[in-house]
Amino acid sequence: MMKFLLFAFFTFLFSPLSTYAANARDVVINEIAWMGTTNSYTDEWIELYNNTANIIALDGWVLRATDGKPDILLEKTIAPGAFFLLERTNDDSVPGIPADQIYTGDLGNSGEHLELLDAQRNTIDRLNAFGSSWIEWGGENDTKKTMERISPQGPGSEPTNWGTSVNPGGTPKTQNSITMTPNQSADADGTGQTVTNDPPPQPPADSILPPTTSTTTTPASPAD
Repeated sequence: MMKFLLFAFFTFLFSPLSTYAANARDVVINEIAWMGTTNSYTDEWIELYNNTANIIALDGWVLRATDGKPDILLEKTIAPGAFFLLERTNDDSVPGIPADQIYTGDLGNSGEHLELLDAQRNTIDRLNAFGSSWIEWGGENDTKKTMERISPQGPGSEPTNWGTSVNPGGTPKTQNSITMTPNQSADADGTGQTVTNDPPPQPPADSILPPTTSTTTTPASPAD
């Protein structure tokens, strides 16, 4: 009996963290450096983001383009609310920030149809910029500003949920520069940028009248 309990304990302790069944957009494609970096146009990288409060095992997951390149078999785990950095060819694509995984295969300059699939090949996230242009979704080749997702919880298939990073080189493994916050909304012109909903303007201080005060007289209580 004791041997059985020890076996069960160690089996649980060292079993892979794959029992969590991911749902759509639990992990998302969050940022893409399709244009490379100022060091080299081949220094492409892709960032994933975990939307959940769970550790998710990525072993057996696939991030692929439907044209077959890149086709990345993922590994390791992604922590709750954390980022997962994929760097092309070597760990020099993002200097100073270690890659979580290295991959091969370049991103097409005219856009890609990307899919993130779990180990059972369920579609967890996707975007389709193939046949249009990366620039229509976000990113700038000249400035090397990356393509950032505005709302991690919003659909990756909507071009208006993507935009151009404020920062040349993007925001690898940190919050996107144009991420939507509770007081922001997607710009209605379809650019994918965000605008802040500022509070309504207040009148000048000298135009505000002082509040009216009144005095109430309380009758004296009779003596005991």
